[in-house]
Amino acid sequence: KMKKAFLFVLFFCTLLSSNSFAEFTFVQTKNVALDTPGIRGINFKPDGTRMYITNRFDDPGKAYLIEYSLSKPFDISTATISFTGGKPKGTALACNGAGDDNQMELPHAIEFKPDGTRMFVTTNKDFGEGEIGVAVFQFQLTTPWDSTTLVCEKIYEVDVDGTGAEDQVRTLDFKPDGTRMYVGGMKKHKIRQYDLATPFDLRSGVTPGGISDSLASADEEMRNIQFNPDGTQLFVAGDENARMNLYSLSTAYDITTLSSTFTTFDLGSRVDEMRGFIFASNFTKLFVTSDE
Repeated sequence: KMKKAFLFVLFFCTLLSSNSFAEFTFVQTKNVALDTPGIRGINFKPDGTRMYITNRFDDPGKAYLIEYSLSKPFDISTATISFTGGKPKGTALACNGAGDDNQMELPHAIEFKPDGTRMFVTTNKDFGEGEIGVAVFQFQLTTPWDSTTLVCEKIYEVDVDGTGAEDQVRTLDFKPDGTRMYVGGMKKHKIRQYDLATPFDLRSGVTPGGISDSLASADEEMRNIQFNPDGTQLFVAGDENARMNLYSLSTAYDITTLSSTFTTFDLGSRVDEMRGFIFASNFTKLFVTSDE
């Protein structure tokens, strides 16, 4: 039986005079099951004319990136898949050292360098002792924003909880200037920050930093995270419950100063089995991926 794969769009209305959010209003749904049997992460080109999703294809979940063109920015009803071949659809996320055939498996969140020349994808695939473990894959795009031109630059293994016990890495975000990366896991429910000597480059000068407290009370199956534009708020969501959770930070972009309490907002019954999310269009729209 083919799994259903959906993209959901919700308008995001903020209360400018407070640190909480007011409401989400459902806009539309797009079924992409014919494109991917295992939708995961999602992201956009800043102008909204291109959309990207990670495609987890069959067992053992080989990783592909599917790119869409949008004739109307951020309107998924106008999205047309750029890939014209057969199945699996998308550009293979290949990297030397990623298993026997050098292809990434079990992809999740997607992030880009602001100019579109680099892309980062998390994976929870651990190839075993002496092999590549859970990691963030770094790719160069020789033509900005064109996923067909990606070339692997680095597989950076991560230790989210500091003990090596986190084997369900899912989430990813960066500080806007690229000097700090944030990776979270679904097993230990924590987020770790990494300082980057060279912005948006994991090839050298990466220093593991502070670790958050457990976020399990918000969602035990965390799928992604995202900071607000000034780094004083963190959004967390997963597939344990259909809601968005909002934490505050007393020091911007320092995950160790995350508040012990959080506020929530129900995303509605349509959002089931969340696999990823991204706020876009100047934080006015929320896009959610789901399969069931």
